[in-house]
Amino acid sequence: MWEKWVFHSDTKLTNSSMIFALSTGMPQYYMLYSQARELARYLLERIEHERLASYYSASMEEMVYVNDESQAELPGYYVDRLKLPYSEASGDLLLFSGNASPRQHTYEFCDSLLRVAKDRWGLKTIVSLGARWTEEPTQLTVESSKVYGFGGTAEDAALLRSLGVLEHPSEVAPFVANMIVGLSPLYGISGMKLAVDHGEVRPHPKQVKSLLTVLQKMFGFELDLSQLDEEAEKLKLDVNVLSKIGKSVIDT
Repeated sequence: MWEKWVFHSDTKLTNSSMIFALSTGMPQYYMLYSQARELARYLLERIEHERLASYYSASMEEMVYVNDESQAELPGYYVDRLKLPYSEASGDLLLFSGNASPRQHTYEFCDSLLRVAKDRWGLKTIVSLGARWTEEPTQLTVESSKVYGFGGTAEDAALLRSLGVLEHPSEVAPFVANMIVGLSPLYGISGMKLAVDHGEVRPHPKQVKSLLTVLQKMFGFELDLSQLDEEAEKLKLDVNVLSKIGKSVIDT
C-alpha cells in the first residue's frame, strides 16, 4: 500500500493517549455517522494544538480537492497534540482526525498508525469514537444520549465500566473505528471504543456532548459544552417546524 507520512514537528513524546475521530465518507451514511468528525472539529476550535503530522495513503478515496487558488489538495489525516495540562496517567493527549475514514487497506492503515504513534509519540492508549451500525435508529432529536463502550482487553473494558460507560451490546462492529480497537493490543497499546446510537439529526449535539463528557472524565480536562446545549435546542425547534410542514403537505 502506498503511504506518506509528513512530520511537521520534531516533538518526541514518551507517554501519550490518542482520540481516534474518523467518520465515514460514504454519501448515503454521511449524515447519520458524522459524530466523530464533529467532535474533532469541536476540540480543534476550542483547544490550542500543535500539528505533529499529516498522513496520506492509498486507503483514501481517489480524488483531490481543488481549493480557491486552483491548487490540488490531497485528502489527508492529521495528528494534533492538544495543549492541555499534562497528566502522568494519560500523558500527552493526541487527536487523530481527517475528512473520512479509509475505504480500503484498513489493516495496513491501522498498522501504520499504531506503529508510528507508538515509536514516535509513545502511544499507550487509543480511544476510538463513533456510532453503532446495527441498532435501530433513535429519534431525530433526543433528550439524552447513551454512551456504550468496549475494550481491546478485559482490563480496558473494566476501565470503561469504572467510568460509568454502558457495556456495548454483543454484535458485529464493522469498519476502522472498531477494528483499530481489536488490533491495538497486538501492538502493546490499550484500545477502547466509545459508541452512541445513530439516528439523531446532524450535527448530533447531544451525542457529541455525551462522548465529550466521557472523554473529559477519562483524560481529566474540562470544556465549556454550553454551545452544544444551544445547538440541541435549536435543532429540536427546527425539526418540529419541518415536521409540521411535512404533515401539512401530506394532509393537503
